[in-house]
Amino acid sequence: MKKVYSLLALLISANIYAQDVQKGNRIPSTYDRSSITVFYMKFPGENHASEVEAKFPKIKLTDKYYDNSLDYMVFEAPFTRGDASVVPTKAIESFLMQKDVSKAIVSKWYNRKDDGSMDLDLIFDRGTFNATDAQYIKAQATKRGENILKDYGNRLIEKSYILVLDYQSIVNMREAKVEKMKGWKATVNGYLYKVKYNEETQNTLYDCWIYPEDSPEVRKEKIKKFQELNIPIEFVTQTVVYITASQPTEDTQLGKLIKQKTEEQLFEELVQKGYDESLYYLEMKHEDFMVKTTIHQVHPIRAKIGLKEGLKCDNRYFAYEYVYNEKTNSAEPRFRGVIRATSKIVDNRQVAKGDMPTSQFYQTAGRKLREGYLIRQQNDLGLELLLGYEAGEVGGAYGRIDARMGRYVGIKALFVYVEGGVQAKDYDIYENIAFLHYGAGLAKGFMLTRNLELRPYIGLGQEQANQSDLSSSTLKVLYLKAGANLALNLKHNIQLMGGIGSYSFISNAEEGDTDTGLTWDEIFTDRKGAAVMFGIKFMF
Repeated sequence: MKKVYSLLALLISANIYAQDVQKGNRIPSTYDRSSITVFYMKFPGENHASEVEAKFPKIKLTDKYYDNSLDYMVFEAPFTRGDASVVPTKAIESFLMQKDVSKAIVSKWYNRKDDGSMDLDLIFDRGTFNATDAQYIKAQATKRGENILKDYGNRLIEKSYILVLDYQSIVNMREAKVEKMKGWKATVNGYLYKVKYNEETQNTLYDCWIYPEDSPEVRKEKIKKFQELNIPIEFVTQTVVYITASQPTEDTQLGKLIKQKTEEQLFEELVQKGYDESLYYLEMKHEDFMVKTTIHQVHPIRAKIGLKEGLKCDNRYFAYEYVYNEKTNSAEPRFRGVIRATSKIVDNRQVAKGDMPTSQFYQTAGRKLREGYLIRQQNDLGLELLLGYEAGEVGGAYGRIDARMGRYVGIKALFVYVEGGVQAKDYDIYENIAFLHYGAGLAKGFMLTRNLELRPYIGLGQEQANQSDLSSSTLKVLYLKAGANLALNLKHNIQLMGGIGSYSFISNAEEGDTDTGLTWDEIFTDRKGAAVMFGIKFMF
């Protein structure tokens, strides 16, 4: 009878949850952990496919999702690549249904055994683990107490997903003809499907439930019903990511400064990146994968999420305030700002008891935030494009791309940048010189206010000079550049930019590969020093 009551409680909680979702806003205010079953779809005979097959079962799965891995993680593609008559999403869906993958996933949830018996242990465990401090405290005020938290597990089954990864165009740096580099690159297609576990399917499954008092005939009939059970899946979305796992070779200046990895180690990184990056980009698209919680405190900003939600340094969250709308007679979310995770991320992989620790965030845009505001995960590309002009002896039209590195290295607001500029300028001896300079470096951001950032930087680059009267068609020189930029938010993703940098040319001018013995400012008088920059930046 105990199991019967448990089943009834699960049905009631699932029905209440369904009503809550229907009454929800455009931005859900609640978050439940999804589960993922991940596969590698292998195309036999393709370049390095066997190596991926060997490495794929060793990937480290994120703590953000419940692991619904099955006994196998690799299957051969059910179609030929390049066959125009095949729709890959449909072909994969058909294959997964033929293999009863969705039924195997549901069986995992209910811990179904070889004799057909099932139990609720995993559902109860996951329901309790999924609960927040607020849900725990609320449950303590009821007669059923923590048993309510166990019931939450039932609503998690309908958030069961299948992720199929297709690694293609895998080449090493030699095959890609990239000099002075070692490692790999590839394209990864990710296909996301969802198990369609609805109330009808759930009721049919409970008809297959075997109880200790069931006779052998009844058991046999219920096992047959389960074998005939059809649990559909549906295609959700698809993503494509381009990944690399490489490093400079040991015979380069940079390669001598870093620990060298083997080709096999780099290949393992490539396979891992295929999984990590595919999920990161899917989290941009799919609501169920976006973490939602509230701001627990300000000064500094803290929230009760951490490793349990897969939080990484510099992950972006939007903050919302619920404001009453008289026209609709309801509270609606209003965008209030942007925050990012610092490196102070807690290990909260534990059951809520009312005292869950908090992770720290910093604000990068918006108005003053308050406790209780809803925050919602909003992954970005981490890329920033600056277009502007530099005024100085070295200057001209200027462009720069900054890439945010926080989620890779664990340091907030750390950037790698590449820059370039062009300038036409006359000098005493030479007229109409076309200068091209380009370089790369590191930058670190510091928020002075909620909407004002100071970003010092340092980098190394090369400048080229071209003019028909020069003895050689091109002169070139290395430069060191240091400076700082100041950014003022116009919107959370558009900034007005100003800054100052100093160009120091650190080598003699070269004609081709020949050292001229002359410094850059000896050829081009006084070409060095400070340059003032102004422009606009777009953040993606």
